[in-house]
Amino acid sequence: MTRPDLSLLDRRRVYSGWNSLDELDVAVRHADGTSVEHKREIIDHGHAVAVLPVDPDRRTALLVRQWRAPLIGTDDDPFLLEACAGLIDEGETPDEAMHREAEEELGIRLDGLEATGRVIMSPGCLTETIGLYLATYSETGKISEGGGLDHEGEDIEVVEMPLDDLFEAARSGAILDAKTLILIQMLMLREPVERVAL
Repeated sequence: MTRPDLSLLDRRRVYSGWNSLDELDVAVRHADGTSVEHKREIIDHGHAVAVLPVDPDRRTALLVRQWRAPLIGTDDDPFLLEACAGLIDEGETPDEAMHREAEEELGIRLDGLEATGRVIMSPGCLTETIGLYLATYSETGKISEGGGLDHEGEDIEVVEMPLDDLFEAARSGAILDAKTLILIQMLMLREPVERVAL
């Protein structure tokens, strides 16, 4: 199959807030010479990072549980169990953002951090990519209770879970968050779990 030629004709910002909404006009020219124009709405949320920290000695992992607005009023529980994650601030590297988020949300300093890839969670409407990390932590790395930043209105519960329970939750379909499921599966492929290098 020959890929069509794509041309961005126009991009308009129609809303700016927690997210930004842009409207795109795209021309698609096919190999046979025909051309079609499409309108698409896309959500620009910036780029993010997510980490699954593991204590290989105690065989536990740290996750967060927090409410998610899109799930309010649906059949799904709005309090989602997830990997620690957050947006990359301007001027930050992904690694710096990941260490900052772990301190804010989990209340820990990571012993080791390993970038394992990058994913586009919903390419049909989101520009956001998420850098995925596995990390190690220990009880000596605790610096606070975590829970997020008060001024950002974050109501985050820190959840420490045995790896066997976490793996079973992934196998049974109890983990609904995609980035978290991907990180758990990456970890399962690495059994036995060992410390990652800085």
